Amino acid sequence: MMGNFAARQIIEYLRSGVSSRSLSAIFSYGREAACERVERELQRVRQDGGAHSLVIKGNFGNGKTHFLNIIAHKAEEMNFAVSFVPLSKETPFDKMDRLYRRAATGLCLPGCSQPGFVPMLETLQADSEPAEELLNYAAHNLHPKLEAVLKNYLYGSGDAYNQHILASDLAGDFIPNAQLKSIHRLNFGKTLALTPFKIKENTFDYFRFLSRLIRVAGYAGWVILLDEFEQLMYLGVMARSNAYLNAARFMSPSFGLAGTYTVFSASSNLWSELIWKQKKSDYDIVPQKLAAKERQYDIPTVREVFSSFLKESIFLDTISAFDIRRMLQAVREQHALAYDWQPPDDISQATAGLSADKPLRTVIRTVVEYLDLQYLYGGSQRVTAEMPEELPPGDEREGQEIVENYEEECVFRGANIE
Repeated sequence: MMGNFAARQIIEYLRSGVSSRSLSAIFSYGREAACERVERELQRVRQDGGAHSLVIKGNFGNGKTHFLNIIAHKAEEMNFAVSFVPLSKETPFDKMDRLYRRAATGLCLPGCSQPGFVPMLETLQADSEPAEELLNYAAHNLHPKLEAVLKNYLYGSGDAYNQHILASDLAGDFIPNAQLKSIHRLNFGKTLALTPFKIKENTFDYFRFLSRLIRVAGYAGWVILLDEFEQLMYLGVMARSNAYLNAARFMSPSFGLAGTYTVFSASSNLWSELIWKQKKSDYDIVPQKLAAKERQYDIPTVREVFSSFLKESIFLDTISAFDIRRMLQAVREQHALAYDWQPPDDISQATAGLSADKPLRTVIRTVVEYLDLQYLYGGSQRVTAEMPEELPPGDEREGQEIVENYEEECVFRGANIE
């Protein structure tokens, strides 16, 4: 029964066209080489503890989000914590605070059913080696606020409300310095001196802190999956400039992330219509904008990001006809398991009327719909019927009753009335 439930869940995902990690565990046909590359790079992150990145490019409907879920499933098997962050107007890539909040609250730890990193904080014991390592790192490398928050969380009075406030700060719901000073005075009876915390300049310190918390908690590292990166196209030039500079922080180990693998997924038109287009490309406009703002020192970093977008990338092309057939047979097998029946062996007629350029998700949904109809109605998927013969005048009420009864019978049998 549990197997049937899991299979039905998969069919529901396929029917709605929504990707999920449940699907990624089964449907990875045609992406074997890309999966092997990702596995090698995850092994490298686990071994050297550095920051590495990958760019996923592909046309609409070619399975970019699905491939991110494949990466998430593989990373979890290898004991990585995973954050899946779809970019949007609410989570734009030029706003580091919103990005961190989404990544932290949606963090999935291997073996945990609920997202979030509170379980790691709860297992962090005061005076333990991991706790002292984190405090020492925060004291020497991060904004003083982070050391103060962690110290009050570990060594404070244990007041439940204050613990919640401190944990929320580490999750991206930043508390004002004045409130932190008040909590510190309550816990230790001393005044806390803090420099101002600037969200735009200091938020990335929280990424650096969380990447080390994940490592000291015993996990292999942190995988950050950034979907819909083409949302950059809807930002202004200066916002895009800041977004490219933010991307550099995830791509280079010099910015201090520990054991982190960041994957950028974007539609191919981001390059053809924005970064490398023939006229007014970002490759030319962004450096000009930075120079106009007297930020020439940021131009080499942006150029390096553009270069990395070319070198460290995988293009997800349309998978072969052979792999599509393998995938559709897997859909058939899952449908059989979900509803405990024997589907027809040949399902090719389900896609016979589709053009070759249809996205894969459309092909899959068509096959699922075909199998649904076969399961419900067998070989007859469409029933045509003639209306009852015309009745003499004066029998309209009786005729209407006959029509209504006939329609009810057709509905009961699942027929389509023409």
